[in-house]
Order: sequence, then C-alpha cells, then structure tokens
Amino acid sequence: MKSKIKLSLCLVAMLSTCSVYAQSNYKLEKVSVRESQTPRTLSQNEAFSAPETSKLTIDTLSEEEIKIANPKNIFEAINQTAGANVQFQGRKNSAIITFRGSSNIYSAAAFGVILDGALLSPMSSLRILESLSVDIVESIEVIRDASALTLGPIAGFGTPNGAPTLGFIVIKTKLPQDNGGAAKFSYESFDTKKADLSYGGIHDKIFYLASINGLFTDGRDDYNTAEDRGSLFLRSGYVGDDFTATLSAYYSNADKETQRATNSNSMVSDSRWKYEPTENEFVSAIFEKDFSANNRTTLQLSHSKTLWSQDFDRTNPSKVAGLYFKGTQTTDSIDLRHATKLDNTIVKIGAQALYYDAPNGELFYEGFQRKEQIYGAFIHASHAFLDNKLIVDESIRVDKKHTDSSVERYDPNSVLARSVTKLNNQKLSIIEDKWAKASMAFSLGALYKFSDTLEASARFAYLTAGSTDDAMSADGSAMKDEENYRYELGIKKVVNQYFNPTLNLFMYDNKNIKSPLYFGTNANPYIVFNQINQNRYGGEFGFDGRADSLYYSFSYAYATADAKKNEIPKHNISALMQKKIGDYALNISGKYLSTYESNFFTIDKKYHDVGDFISINLSVDYNHKLFQNDAKLSLYSRNLLDENYMTIFGFEDQGRVIGASYEFKF
Repeated sequence: MKSKIKLSLCLVAMLSTCSVYAQSNYKLEKVSVRESQTPRTLSQNEAFSAPETSKLTIDTLSEEEIKIANPKNIFEAINQTAGANVQFQGRKNSAIITFRGSSNIYSAAAFGVILDGALLSPMSSLRILESLSVDIVESIEVIRDASALTLGPIAGFGTPNGAPTLGFIVIKTKLPQDNGGAAKFSYESFDTKKADLSYGGIHDKIFYLASINGLFTDGRDDYNTAEDRGSLFLRSGYVGDDFTATLSAYYSNADKETQRATNSNSMVSDSRWKYEPTENEFVSAIFEKDFSANNRTTLQLSHSKTLWSQDFDRTNPSKVAGLYFKGTQTTDSIDLRHATKLDNTIVKIGAQALYYDAPNGELFYEGFQRKEQIYGAFIHASHAFLDNKLIVDESIRVDKKHTDSSVERYDPNSVLARSVTKLNNQKLSIIEDKWAKASMAFSLGALYKFSDTLEASARFAYLTAGSTDDAMSADGSAMKDEENYRYELGIKKVVNQYFNPTLNLFMYDNKNIKSPLYFGTNANPYIVFNQINQNRYGGEFGFDGRADSLYYSFSYAYATADAKKNEIPKHNISALMQKKIGDYALNISGKYLSTYESNFFTIDKKYHDVGDFISINLSVDYNHKLFQNDAKLSLYSRNLLDENYMTIFGFEDQGRVIGASYEFKF
C-alpha cells in the first residue's frame, strides 16, 4: 500500500475527560478513573453539550451504530442521522451538510462542527471530517438547531451577512478503556486499500491513545476520485481529584483528486482537479478545575490549520500560470466557561474568541485575503422544579464579528443572479476593518417528565444577525437584519426495550434570509443580495429497540417551506439493524431521500431533479479469537443496489462498493 503519512506531531502527555453536568440528578458530577472497575473506564467530556431541554431533538450516532452503518467517512455517518442530507460533490469542498431543509446557499458555513471540544471553521471542518478515520470516533451528536446557545457562536465565518448558525455537530473521539491495541485492514472496489492501527492505555491517573490511518484508492474510472492519504491522531491526559487536563492532536496528508461532474449538462464536467497535497493539522486542549463541589471552571484552547496546493487543470501539459492555487487557512480559539450550582439552579457563563485567517483566499475568492474574528459571550440558567420532574432553562448570547480583510465572491451562475439587473457604479465588496452588527439570541426551553417512561419538551429561540457595512441589496435598498423565530416540540415514550418512539416538530419563521450574488471579475468584484422571507416546518419521527441478539433504529423526517421548497427533499428516511447469530452478525443500514431540485452549475440554467434514491449498506461479521484475542472478519457492500444517484446536480455516486476487512486486538 502506498503511504504518505508524515509524522510531524509528537505525543504529548496531557488529556482527560472533563466533567459531566448530570442534570438528571441535578448536580455537578466529577468524572474520574473509577478504581472499582477492572479495567478502568473513562467517560467523555460533557462540558460542551446541549441543555437537557433540547435532548429530545438531538440525534446521536453511537460507536455501535457507526459500526453497523460501516460508513466510508464521517460525512456518510452524519448522513445516517435523522433528517440529514449530505450533498456529496467534488471540486473545492466535497460535501454540503443540510438538516431540516436548511438552505444550501451558505450551508457549508452554517453548521458549527465541534471536535473534542474545539469549534472548527467551516472549510477546515469539512476537510478534517473527510479525512478523519471513522474508527477513532466514539459518537456523533447532531444538534439540529442553534438554540443550544452555550455551544458556540451563532455568527459564522465565511458568510457575508453573519447569518445565524443553523446547528451544531459534536464529534467525540475514543478514549482507551483498557491497555492494548487494535489493527484493521480493508480492501474494497476501485483498488481501495485501508489500514488502521491504534494503541492506548491507562496508567494510574494518566492515559493515552495513538492511531495511525492510511488509505489508497484509484477511484472509479473517469470519476476523478483517486486518493492517497495518511493520518495520525493522538490523545493523552491526566485525571486528578479536582483537576483534569486533556489534549487531542491530529494530522493528515493527502494527494486527492476532486470528483468531477459526470453529467454532460454540468458546466464543471471537465473539472479534473487535484490537491497535491492537502494537509490538516488540529490541536485541542481542555483544562478543568473544581474549586468546590458546586463550582467548576473549564478552559478550552484549539488550533487548526489546513494547507493545500490545488491543480485546476491537469489535462493541460503546459501548466499555464494561474492553474495552481496554493492556500493556507488557520483557526484559533479560546473558550472560558464557569458553572455553579445554587440550590436547584445551575448557572453557566462563558466567553469565546475565534480567529480565522486565509491569507491566500479560498473557494470563490482566490487571491484575496480573508481575515475575521468572532467574539461572543453567553449566560445560561437551568432550574429544576417538582422534584426534578420539570426542568426549565433560558439562555442569552451575543456575538460580534470583525473583518480585517475580505472580499465576498459567490457563484455567478445562480438562477437568482440571472434575474438581477446589475446596478451602475456599484461599490466593490472588499471589506477592510469592519464590524458587523451584533448577532444576538435568546432561547427558552422546558422539559417535563410525566413518568420514568414519558417526557416532553418545548423550546423557543429568537436569533438576529446584521450584515457588514458595505453589503448592498440587489435592488439598491437598505439591507435588513436577518431574524429567526424558531419553535420546537418533542415527546418520547419508553414503551419497552423493543420499542421507544420519539416525535419532534419544528417551525422556523425566517425573515430577510440573504442570498449572496456575485458579479464582476477577480480584479473588480462586488456583491449584491436578494432578501427573502421563508417559513420552514416539519418534524422527525423515530424509534429504536433492542433484544439479546437484535438492535434496530428507524427515523423519518419531513421538511418543506413556503419559499424555495423545490430545493428541499420532503421525505428523508434512515434505518439501522443488527442481528447476531452466534459468532456472526448481520448489519443493514439504509437511506431514502425523495426528489428535490438542484441548479448547481447547469448549462441550460434550469433546475433538475436529484435525490429519489434508496441506498443500502450490508455487511456480515464473523467474530472469533486470534491468539486468544478478539478478532473480526467482515464482508460488506455499500450502495448494494448500485444506484448512481445525485444529491447535488452533476455529481453521481460512484455506485456499488464491495469489500472485506479484518480487525484484531492485541
């Protein structure tokens, strides 16, 4: 197997799990290495979790469910959660993530990704999620709404109007539960070879984990999807009686082709581009101190960096100047928060600062520096009443975004762009030393436990965000602040171990949503906006169950809107099932997405149908012993029905994948 792993990181010795806010018992609960268990067990940090009143609207994919789904990457795992629609494409970023029919105009920047407590910038998060091995992930938590105001800023990088964040994706990597290692080797269609090696352990109050991953694939012929990648992930930490410290580090290096559009009606069907290479670096540290049984302070620091060299036209042997784009993007963050318990109330206060710099530009603004900062603060209070049967919480958040330097450039081929008349003497949209209007949010939530088996929740949030001073509307009128009114209801019933249904309903009243439109050239760019109002509504219904040898889960999501509903798949179904028979296990996962429309770089400048597919993954595991250690042989297929479906116009799925893997512990 080819290997391009560059081991430029050294193993550092500080990591732990920070404490859990166990609101079900309504106290601050210390997490530690539990001496009474053999082997000792470690629990994940919960300092950056959503409030309990929103738990019924959160979908969590556990390590067990990830193994059942056997996804190719983190994107495919996210796509298995309720209501998710990951639109796979190629070119400069490989996926767009949407939930509940959210707009894909700026969705690449609209969902905050929190990896081991660190909030990543939009494009860095996409590239890290693409390369991060699924075998080191413990859980993926999808918080479909931004009303969990303690998680991170509602203002986002990469959007000209500071549009409110639409939700968060919280990813936690594994912690060692005993001393030992594991190795996994796989071979798949398209001459795809993968190898994963990990080792971890616990010694007294210190633990550590190291994981190396390698991948090589030719990709499907004529799809331009070949890749050669290596990565390294490290965790280590200390767990004391009243102090914990954690550190996670990640590095990847890849030569990677970017998938071309295979539909002849796409303007980018000849885009045979390649990153050679693209590199991702990430470090996150969390420190936590208990000053008393009822007071805890958490400090989080993170740094992420992406470097790339992109060849825009490998079909031209002359390599004309300008066909390469080299870039760097860094994000640094600091998060300080304190929690205190006062009788039946827990109060959390916190502040964050995030610094983003892309000196060479990125995506649709190559050659123009983009340097921005976001400063935010929140206060959150959660109260328990009626012997903990009723929990009520409220949150307030304010974020300010400052732009040192930026130019906004977007797709000129948008159907909206063609309907707008260019204004005379339009001011260039080059932004320097500008503060956007403050983004502000308020949320109120309640959770009532009717019994041990029945609970219901209700949440309301109001969010508003203003544009930068230079932004202009398409008709020359003044820009208006974007406002969101968000309503959610949830109910969950634990019938028995075999059937546990959950129902969520939502309605979003969105005013003055900004659709950015690019005109001009690199030397003379400017931006205008359409502003639309949209009411978006729908819900998710799901259930799961478990027996001694059977596990299953099912989710159905519905979403629609009164404007731009043609871009929203109304029906979205995900399912998982595992059946164990002795030493064998049958795993099935499936995804159905109804028809919707996409006009992404269409030659005829029209919308075309995408979606309308069923994708099924199937695997058979044989669990056995190898030299007295656990081992597993797996035979599997992704997209068993061999559908070349599209989730964004022009970019077809590669089709059926057949593979085998062997995993053993030592």
